[in-house]
Amino acid sequence: MKPATGNEPDRTPAGQAAPETARSHVSSKFIRREAALAASDAKHAKIIAQRFSLLRTRILREMRSRDWSRLAVVPLTPGAGGTFVAVNLSLALARQPHTQVALVDLDLGGPDVARQLAIPGCTSVGERLREGGGLDGLLVRVDEAPNLSVLAPERADPAAAELLQDEALAQAMRKLHESHPAEMMILDTAPLLAEDAALAALPLADALLLVADGRQGTAADMAEAERLLVGMPPVMGVVLNKSED
Repeated sequence: MKPATGNEPDRTPAGQAAPETARSHVSSKFIRREAALAASDAKHAKIIAQRFSLLRTRILREMRSRDWSRLAVVPLTPGAGGTFVAVNLSLALARQPHTQVALVDLDLGGPDVARQLAIPGCTSVGERLREGGGLDGLLVRVDEAPNLSVLAPERADPAAAELLQDEALAQAMRKLHESHPAEMMILDTAPLLAEDAALAALPLADALLLVADGRQGTAADMAEAERLLVGMPPVMGVVLNKSED
């Protein structure tokens, strides 16, 4: 069977469209740009790689020990860098030879993974569900990171919080989790303290990784987050982002 390229569906020998498990491939300008920067500034690239590799190792150990596979990366405030952490953690996980990773942008009201990775975005999740399609068909594989698949909407969904609480989305996420061979699924969410869309997304995860702004975050932010997260999946840790110039 010839592999699918771009948005062209794979075909079976009988000429019928293949199931939605066939995925297109995209190229990430972000990964290529980071590789070029690493060649010119190896010391800085090594520091960043080491930090995310350490985070990856700790996350994998804890997740595997509890038989968990879905981790939500949750920024506390707008601009804290949740998508930056989600993308780089996903890439660090995908560098392991036998670890399949799926990165899903669940900040449906302000998706940013496609822009961060510099890849073409897919149709919105809400539109896909209204058409009766599954989310698996929105996944693409990244050429520069063969173990990484990404679901990255190009456009925002109106009423994102309502969509995230819809049972149709919960069912679609369960089917995606069951059908995709990823050992780890990273869910990038909206800022926790800015809107209820983040809270609506958290029950879809097994565990949470919080991202705090190391320059502008406050103790009050953490206290409010603790209050909001009562009854939610357990918090595995807090990443203090932007703590260095």
